[in-house]
Amino acid sequence: MNHWQTLCDKFALLTQREKWLIALSGWIALLFVGFIVVIEPQVKAVEAASGQLQSVKNALLNTTNQQLVMERKLKGDPDADIDERITLLELQNADMDAQLDGRVSSLVTPVQMSALMEKVLQHSRQLKLLSLESLPPVQLVGGEDQGYYIHPVRLTLRGRYFDLIRYLEQLEALPVQYYWRSLDYRVDNYPWADIQLEVYTLGVSEDFIGG
Repeated sequence: MNHWQTLCDKFALLTQREKWLIALSGWIALLFVGFIVVIEPQVKAVEAASGQLQSVKNALLNTTNQQLVMERKLKGDPDADIDERITLLELQNADMDAQLDGRVSSLVTPVQMSALMEKVLQHSRQLKLLSLESLPPVQLVGGEDQGYYIHPVRLTLRGRYFDLIRYLEQLEALPVQYYWRSLDYRVDNYPWADIQLEVYTLGVSEDFIGG
């Protein structure tokens, strides 16, 4: 009590300007303490609540967008992607069929194959035909859709190297097309050799070629 009375006495002795400065400093100190103790925690709490509210809004917006996407998918055809893929594959398959049809139409037919090989051979007096046989046809592409068949022909010849070259050149010069499959050339008594030549064409039927 005496200490408080001493302070009051000292305060009374101060000038009016000093009293105002002390009073103003006191009010500023009280306001600062009030801001730290009361206002600042409330501001932080409001900021935290505002952040949480924004997070909830973002989550709600994300959920709404996902719901819209799901609704569009449910309203659309679930098989649309598969149907589009099937249509594209069908178009590609039709294009490949057209290309293959064009290629096959330019080939010699299986029926003509053997006769053609033999006819060209008649122009070679030194090359002897030992055998000419049609090998079993083979389906070009497996599956239920039979499609085209490979019709191979095997020629067994005997002759000399340059006789064989001339025969092959004559075959290459034919106006019709076919495919080479294999060529086996074995010399057993020089310059004579046994030659086995296989060529093939494509056909829509599995029928035997003949020959």
